[in-house]
Amino acid sequence: MHVNWVILGIVAAVLLLLIFICFIRYRRHKRAKCLVRERCDHEKLSDLNQALEPFGFGYDLKQDIFYSLQNAWQRNFGYGKIYDEMAPTMNMILHCEPIYFEYDHCRWMIEFWKGQYGVTTGAEVGIYVERKRGHEEAPEDVFYQCISEEEEIPIGMILYKNGKQMFRREKKHWWLTGFALGEFSWPGELMLEVSVTFPNVEMLEAFLEGCYRAGYQPEDLHIWYKKITFRLYQPKAKQPSKYGKIFGRWIQWQNAHNCKLYHRVTKDFTRTIDKLDYLLQAYPRIFGIIIKTGRIAWEKKKK
Repeated sequence: MHVNWVILGIVAAVLLLLIFICFIRYRRHKRAKCLVRERCDHEKLSDLNQALEPFGFGYDLKQDIFYSLQNAWQRNFGYGKIYDEMAPTMNMILHCEPIYFEYDHCRWMIEFWKGQYGVTTGAEVGIYVERKRGHEEAPEDVFYQCISEEEEIPIGMILYKNGKQMFRREKKHWWLTGFALGEFSWPGELMLEVSVTFPNVEMLEAFLEGCYRAGYQPEDLHIWYKKITFRLYQPKAKQPSKYGKIFGRWIQWQNAHNCKLYHRVTKDFTRTIDKLDYLLQAYPRIFGIIIKTGRIAWEKKKK
């Protein structure tokens, strides 16, 4: 009889503890929701960009996308084929289109990406150069360096999903990006329309030769003086195959699940900036997971 009372006491204590924890969580979440509604967009945007800046990214409130900063620390690192091959391990399922060409006694690579980056759908254009000629014979075996500020050129991109425009960016840059949070996509649903304006005709012609070697036809490319525009739907380049289709589908299942989880937790808000501000107040660990996925996490891991 005495033992039964002890067990009942323990059960009652556990239940009271659970009720207390639930009450504390409820109060914290209620307070967080009130704070989100009270704070102005300027405060939210300032806090969000402060949290993103160490990762080399910012948030564009008008277009509702994340983007890479021009002075991001990633500029100190280069890029090579190995990163595309390892992308699925960071929950990135992408279409990659590297264009290799030679100009001014250097080997260059301009690469285009589109696809799912963890809990974001996005696209990228990156420009890289081999500063010192290495022993690698094949351009895809070269590890390229990021271009300098003086070498930046105007880049434009428009990302479409199933024919509908998601976002548009234009800037003189070395790594132009855009990522829409909470959007799940298969790379085949996306089309990237991109334009690159070169400093001179010689560099444009060298890039054109790289496009032809990659499999593009003259009718695929639209040229206006020193500017070239084309669309990336199905890439010409052979895609990295270090991991099989089954692994890729497993990663995409995780990405889709995490997008649904993000929307479920933040269902009381419609705008991304409010959702993120709420997570920052009520679920800082989930907020941390979000900004440590996809390309952001990949680049941060290299530091």
